[in-house]
Amino acid sequence: MARLAGVSAQTVSRVSTGAEKVRPVTRDKVLEAMAQLGYTPTTRRARSAGAPSRPSG
Repeated sequence: MARLAGVSAQTVSRVSTGAEKVRPVTRDKVLEAMAQLGYTPTTRRARSAGAPSRPSG
């Protein structure tokens, strides 16, 4: 995802957690890459409930 968006893995992490320290243009690149790959970030609640972070299969 980071490679597709042309950003670091840390930036992808910041976008997926909703951090505000990401420029809007960069956020848009990451969100577009996520959409292209069919990725949807999990919420803390879902992770704590044991939901998988990626679809399996």
